[in-house]
Amino acid sequence: MKLSKDIIYGIIISILIILLIIGYNINKKNSYSKRNEISNLNLQIKVKNKQLANIQKKFLNLGSNINDFINEDYIKFSKVFENKKLKNINYFELSKYKTEDVLFGGNYRALASAYIDFYNDDTKLILVTSDGIFATSELNNLNKFNKIKSNFLEFVNYEKFYTHTQYGVKDILVNDNDIYVSIISQLDKNCYNFRLLKSKITQKELTFKIFYEIPECVNEDNDHQYYAGQGAGGRMYIRNNSILLTTGEFRNRPLAQNKKSFYGKILEINLDSKKAEVVSFGHRNAQGIYYSKRYDFIISTEHGPKGGDEININHKPFNIIKNFGWPISSYGEHYYKNHPDKILKEAPLNKSHKKFGFEEPIKYFVPSIGISEIISITNNDDQFLIGAMGNEIVEQDLGLHLIKLDNKRKKVIKHKYIPLNERVRDMIISKDKKIMILFLETTSSLAVLRKK
Repeated sequence: MKLSKDIIYGIIISILIILLIIGYNINKKNSYSKRNEISNLNLQIKVKNKQLANIQKKFLNLGSNINDFINEDYIKFSKVFENKKLKNINYFELSKYKTEDVLFGGNYRALASAYIDFYNDDTKLILVTSDGIFATSELNNLNKFNKIKSNFLEFVNYEKFYTHTQYGVKDILVNDNDIYVSIISQLDKNCYNFRLLKSKITQKELTFKIFYEIPECVNEDNDHQYYAGQGAGGRMYIRNNSILLTTGEFRNRPLAQNKKSFYGKILEINLDSKKAEVVSFGHRNAQGIYYSKRYDFIISTEHGPKGGDEININHKPFNIIKNFGWPISSYGEHYYKNHPDKILKEAPLNKSHKKFGFEEPIKYFVPSIGISEIISITNNDDQFLIGAMGNEIVEQDLGLHLIKLDNKRKKVIKHKYIPLNERVRDMIISKDKKIMILFLETTSSLAVLRKK
């Protein structure tokens, strides 16, 4: 019996559909297995981190630091590769240096975390770990960072700072020969605030003093699931004779809209008077900030909740105090369902900013990318690199985002993703825009991007 073409096609299509269904079910089982494996690994990492933190606690009680038992004098970095081309940004080449001498991270997915800055006319680097170890290196010799003694421990004497990933150093800033360090400080029992410490940079010892602190503290006991690590802020940028400081709301959401509070804000702190003024409010957790002196705007990056990371621009920021909407408006969602009506009323997360009288972000990300620092890579401030942490390549985490603005610096007209498979915690760029340094916390590495 001769089969018609239609019957043959029908048989072939049926076989293909059966194969697709079988393949889907096999892949589904494998995906579940992989997810289960990853979940188990995450739990193991959390337990190991807790064990390490308990060991550190005992060392601190004895007046020692576990980091110094690894290497008392320096932090060693080993070259992994050099001059590697990058996807979507081929005018920079990447070199990578890895260390095993840093123990603690700002996230349980991080092998270790640190912040970096240039000093001495961009010829040297200073590195500060999340638990307050300070070290310096020549830019042309990144294999060895010499440790500097400091009195840092005098200002941070609560255990959570050293043993819990929520807390720790949040940023550093070098201005001339001064270094500023932003930290979460314990002002009272279960009540935390922000402090900026300041010291002259010397090779022998850093002698810190309190430069500024927010007089109010945020209590762990509130209705909004206090969580310092997801609501701290702490990024700094120098502007003329002042510091721009981002503050989170420590996940006490209503503080961002409270005009009497310094939390959930961008502040300007005068270097002489140490007086703080609110520049903008309605911020959740701004993790990157840059001020364009030439065009008079602040561009900042901000963590959303479950989705809704933002890039915000504030033109002529020192004329009017603007409201960026959090937690009334957000393109993200609450982490958990079935919140009480009180919380939903205080934090409705409406899907528009403009409709409620707030500033719209120039770009937002759903799902979130774990947005971090932002740097300008051109002299006319129209192109920026933005770090991404998170843990999913498919969601454009673990890498860099390149954006280009229009001539008025009000819209994003180009966006590219550069995967690194690394959580980008911090980024700096030299004055001539030719060298960028990144701290990659997935593998505790420094990345150097050099312009060809």
